[in-house]
Amino acid sequence: MKKGVIVIHGLTGTPAVMAPVTEALSVAGFKVVTPLLPGHGTSKQDLSSVKWKDWAGKIVSTYNEFKKNLDEVFCVGLSLGSLLALHLAMTQSNSVKRVICIGLPLRLSPLLEKFLLPVSHIPPIRQIIRYSKKDWKESVYDEKGREMYKNSSYSEIPVRSVWELQKLQKTVIKRLPSLSVPALLMHSRNDKVAPPSNVDYFLRLAPRTKAEVVWFDNSGHVLTLDHEKKPLTEKIVSFLSKPLA
Repeated sequence: MKKGVIVIHGLTGTPAVMAPVTEALSVAGFKVVTPLLPGHGTSKQDLSSVKWKDWAGKIVSTYNEFKKNLDEVFCVGLSLGSLLALHLAMTQSNSVKRVICIGLPLRLSPLLEKFLLPVSHIPPIRQIIRYSKKDWKESVYDEKGREMYKNSSYSEIPVRSVWELQKLQKTVIKRLPSLSVPALLMHSRNDKVAPPSNVDYFLRLAPRTKAEVVWFDNSGHVLTLDHEKKPLTEKIVSFLSKPLA
């Protein structure tokens, strides 16, 4: 039985942010692919011109090529990557056998959603506020992991990219009632980017899905590089190693 996993990084990041997950899965015998999303790994200016359908298209093309020599395909995503993982599962007739969402952002922080992002759409303001600085300490608590994150992602987030993420959110939310593959949600109770309430929101929207939830108490949003990355990767390998029902 040949099993493969598509591992998807988050907004402004690169596959390097997912390295602990990728390495753990490879050691466990899974075939792994870690696509670089359009607009990433180059410049924030490149990212600001990319649409959410470009990200989704990259994941679909990766899946179509990757699945050719495999019996089962799974998907693991961080933040934006988790939205893309869900989108892939739901647009491929649930042929992705399991989905893991790390820091799932079906909703962003209330401050962003209710004030900052609406204001950023106003024509005079959107010409001035084009990028938002990242809060490194809120993203990763572990100092070594934080340095790795700084070296593997942009220091600023294009506001237009967050608008595109919101469009993807709406598409995923609309489709979630159709999701029926097993899902694992891994979330920090301290997450300021994707509030912990996202977990309950997912469970309400996806009643057909057999979902498992794992909480983390000593990490920020980017769980893959933080203090609890070892239990995170161990649980991922365990979840994907179980025989399908």
